[in-house]
Amino acid sequence: MMQYTDSRPRPGWLPRAIISGFVATVAMSFLFFLAYGGARVASFVELRPQRGAAQFTQWLQALTHNQVLDLAASSLYAAAAVHLVVGVLWAVAYAYYFERRLPGGDWARGALFSLIPWALSVVVFFPLVGGGLFGSAVGAGPLPAIGNLILHLGYGVVLGVIYGPLGDLPADDLSRAGISDDPAVSSRYEQAAARGIVIGGLVGGLLALGVPPLVFVPIAAALGATFGGFIGSLGGLSAPLGHTAPR
Repeated sequence: MMQYTDSRPRPGWLPRAIISGFVATVAMSFLFFLAYGGARVASFVELRPQRGAAQFTQWLQALTHNQVLDLAASSLYAAAAVHLVVGVLWAVAYAYYFERRLPGGDWARGALFSLIPWALSVVVFFPLVGGGLFGSAVGAGPLPAIGNLILHLGYGVVLGVIYGPLGDLPADDLSRAGISDDPAVSSRYEQAAARGIVIGGLVGGLLALGVPPLVFVPIAAALGATFGGFIGSLGGLSAPLGHTAPR
């Protein structure tokens, strides 16, 4: 278990935070769609008559058909874009302040940190959009709060692991026994990849603004960020060793 002697963020924290936040947000989105699809399928499955089965089925149906999802679906492009941006901003906060102050290993610190955005989501965001405190107005019992917690824990674990040990390992050898990349090379790679993600996301979103429907905006932004991160990372690896980008 790694322990830190000071609370300052690690050198080169911002580029790694952007990369880690982007990856964690995409992973959280994938987990959401996977869980949503599973809940939709399960809500149509005929359960044997038994105590609580009918109630659980009603909860699943309410979980996949409610005012919160309707609001997001009506402005899907905005919801997806905000989700991506907020996910990266939370990662920046984690890297700058929380990572060195939370106890435990990298994944545990990320999981603990994820409780903060989860609490704000169920206590502030849900009531604002008509879902009620902890999703009580959705009509799905404890499922909104539990499902939201699982999604945020997934985000936090991925964030902690990518920002922590995986960011220090060479791409061609992910075992801890492998030799770590040179810090200067890693720093150039992360800075270039982070710039690629930001610039690619902005360019992709701007190019899609005139394309109806506007749902293509977040999709194009995500694709642009992914492509930009890839191109930026290649540029960072190929940069001359004597020209390290400023931190």
